[in-house]
Amino acid sequence: MKGVLCYFSGTGNTKWVADKFKYYFNMKNIELDLINIEEKQDIDINKYNFLIIGTPIYAELHPKIVDTFLNDLPQGNRIKTILYSTQGAQKASAVQVMESKIKNKDYNVISKLMFKMTNNFYFSVGKKSSEKEIEEILLNCERKIKNIVDNFVEKKYIQESVNGFRVILSKIVSRYFNNYLPNLSRNLSTSKDCTKCGRCLRNCPQNNITFENGYVVFHSKCMMCLRCVYICPTNEIKYKNKRIDQIQKRTIKSLKLK
Repeated sequence: MKGVLCYFSGTGNTKWVADKFKYYFNMKNIELDLINIEEKQDIDINKYNFLIIGTPIYAELHPKIVDTFLNDLPQGNRIKTILYSTQGAQKASAVQVMESKIKNKDYNVISKLMFKMTNNFYFSVGKKSSEKEIEEILLNCERKIKNIVDNFVEKKYIQESVNGFRVILSKIVSRYFNNYLPNLSRNLSTSKDCTKCGRCLRNCPQNNITFENGYVVFHSKCMMCLRCVYICPTNEIKYKNKRIDQIQKRTIKSLKLK
């Protein structure tokens, strides 16, 4: 048996989960290819027995880059499909919205899953996790992933969901968030101590960052994935002129950076 997991991951949470899925499937002698949605690879669905799609949550729903990926998917031919999201809250609406998008393409969604991870947007919404809380969150996620894989092998599929009212509200919140993104991205800046290493430029999934007149400039295509904030080697990218504590150090390591 062989599967494929397609993911987008801004600061590493979704990729960390993808890596754990791969590890536990491999332990069951099941191959799992990982494909980064940013790389825009063509996927031959017919090569695989099952498909997994993973997304982070930005304001209750998946980001536009994932939405575009879903829209571009070929016909599914009833392939078994698992959808998962990673978010700072316990739940989010994305997997249900994603399911509605791909069901009419003949994808058989057997599992919808939500993983509570560290809140990387804590400096604006929610609270910052302590080191102990981060350790506990990752441990709980790993246990959950192992259990999901064990159940999958036994053809027991887990379905997590939120109520219909929350789905409707999430669509409204997400629409507002996406419309307001250019304003949010104006809050990003660098200090005079920026070393101009170019790491943020090379790794921005939207190619939204440039150097102009010796300074880093953030343009209007930002989706607030916050990768630039958490990968800066000198922690010089600020939000509203405040330095952000890089709490994603453990999960950011899972990303393949340029």
